[in-house]
Amino acid sequence: MRGLVIGIGNILRTDDGVGLHTLKKIKKILPDFDTVDVGLGSIEILDHIQGYDLIFIIDAIETGGKPGTVYKIDLSKNQVPPEINYSHGIDIVTTLKLGQLFVDKLPKIILLAVEAEDVLTFSEELTPKVKKAIKEIIKEINNYSK
Repeated sequence: MRGLVIGIGNILRTDDGVGLHTLKKIKKILPDFDTVDVGLGSIEILDHIQGYDLIFIIDAIETGGKPGTVYKIDLSKNQVPPEINYSHGIDIVTTLKLGQLFVDKLPKIILLAVEAEDVLTFSEELTPKVKKAIKEIIKEINNYSK
């Protein structure tokens, strides 16, 4: 099985950088997974998913829920993320639907979305609740590597 973890976000906007902070840890802890930082993520995600069996996409979301909550959405089963305020161009569901136009079959894709507490403050530090969620994300990805 060939796996990829995609991090989305802006590292300079506090919790919006959770995907990128998580990538740094995954590179050390789960070296069997390839990683890619797609910054603000959008249609360019499709350039990176070819040739993989399993893909995790990590991003911050704002639904009004409890900060640090990790939502696991299996996009390959057409599960839909919670209603979110999305600040990165085209949302991930629309991006993947576009991708289906160009490939025969998309790999298994799981979105691990973390409820953000603060995405407006300019800081490279995550809030404590969101930082704590990284452990849960890594545990979830590790479950698939066994």
